[in-house]
Amino acid sequence: PSNRKRVMSDDTVSIRDFFRFDLCGKRVLSFLTAKDALSFARTSKENKDASCLSILDPVKLHDGTVPWYGSYATGDNKYRWKEIHMPVTSHTHSVQFSCIWKDQGSGDRKGRLYIAGSCKSKGSFRDDDVVCCTHSDAEHEYQPLRLRFVPEEGKRYFVWYKVGGGGGHELFLRNPVVHSLIYDNYEGYLVRQQRALVAKGAYGDAPLFPLLLRAVALYAQCSFADDGESMIHKSIAGALEDLGLSTSNKNAMDALVVLASSMYKAVRDEESGKDDGKQPAPTWQELDYMTDDGPDY
Repeated sequence: PSNRKRVMSDDTVSIRDFFRFDLCGKRVLSFLTAKDALSFARTSKENKDASCLSILDPVKLHDGTVPWYGSYATGDNKYRWKEIHMPVTSHTHSVQFSCIWKDQGSGDRKGRLYIAGSCKSKGSFRDDDVVCCTHSDAEHEYQPLRLRFVPEEGKRYFVWYKVGGGGGHELFLRNPVVHSLIYDNYEGYLVRQQRALVAKGAYGDAPLFPLLLRAVALYAQCSFADDGESMIHKSIAGALEDLGLSTSNKNAMDALVVLASSMYKAVRDEESGKDDGKQPAPTWQELDYMTDDGPDY
């Protein structure tokens, strides 16, 4: 007993030590909302460094306005729109989908939005899969909307919508974007590399770019000696740096491999799910582009 008392009094475990033991405090911070987690990280430089929390640049799901129109008979059905791809699912604290939205502008209000997660890419809407949704119908004038959820590894997340039946119902979304709050335990390089990729428009629908980027990143990742010296060929390093990507150390390459692998998986999932029987809604026009005010956190 005396020895145990001496150990407890002599050994001090700091918050930083605890967070390192807990893989950047993921287990602790997972119980907090995004706003509370960031508030905690901002209480001191030590907590900020230990928590590793960072916000990735927003990824656009669509440019401009998305219009949907509900028919008399099937307007109350729920339809799948787009998948929400997280740049780094295993490192993500929480995700926020945001946009501005409204209905047809008069009459009954019936429009709703849902985010559902499932291990399957196919299938109809299931209430049990919903992770967050609007709790009221769309207003007649544009209003900001933010839906937040905590992703689980192995699941894919989709935006679903209901316009409303009975005839004359419409639903409009403007500037839908996704923000991710992540644990960047690559010394900040996940955020820096992802910001460069967003700036170059890498998060598009072209499958070739993420495939090539992943191959190059894997090659570059293996080109560091045990002492940390870079052995990357100058032409490869130059090509990556022309994209605004860092090649300065192994953390930078590790972060790039994580991002490129996630992009490649997203494109592959999208290709495999093109003929999965989802019911597309008519979109008849493209309207003006409007920017978003940014995430709550």
